[in-house]
Amino acid sequence: MAVKQNKVLNQFSDFLLWVDNLKETAKDLWLNPVSTGKWSLREILTHILYWDRNSLEMMVPNMLEGAKLFFVDIEKHNQEAAVFAQSYNSLDALIDDLIKTRKQLLDLLEEKYNDTTKFTIDNRNYTYKKFVNVFIHHDEHHKKQIEAFLEQEKSA
Repeated sequence: MAVKQNKVLNQFSDFLLWVDNLKETAKDLWLNPVSTGKWSLREILTHILYWDRNSLEMMVPNMLEGAKLFFVDIEKHNQEAAVFAQSYNSLDALIDDLIKTRKQLLDLLEEKYNDTTKFTIDNRNYTYKKFVNVFIHHDEHHKKQIEAFLEQEKSA
C-alpha cells in the first residue's frame, strides 16, 4: 500500500515543479486569456489554488471511514476563484501561494492517506487514491491547456 500511496502523492506533487517554472516562461503572458472566451493563466492558477484550499480545509479533514461528503457548487466555486484572481498583481505571488497551499495539502494527505478508508462524495464511492487522482487529472488538463497557449505564443 505504501508504494502506491507514495506514487499517487508524488504524482500530485510533480505539479509543483512545473508551476514554479511558469514564473519565468509566462511572466509577460499571465494576464492573457489562453484562448477566446477562456480564462487567463492568472485565473486558471487561482482556480487550482481555490480547489486545493477547498480540499485542504473542507474535504481531506473529513475523509473518514463511511463519511458522506459533498463537493461545493462547482460553477459558483469557479466563479469565486475567477473573481479572487483579480487580487493578484504578481505572477510570482500567485505561484508562491499555490505552491504553499499545495504543500500544505500534500502534508495533510501524507498524514491521513489510507487506501482502505472508504467514503462517499456526492453519493459516489471514493478512496484517498481516487480523490487525489481526480485532481491529478484536473492538473493535467490545465497544464496541457497552459502549455498549448505558451507554445502558441512562442511561435506567434
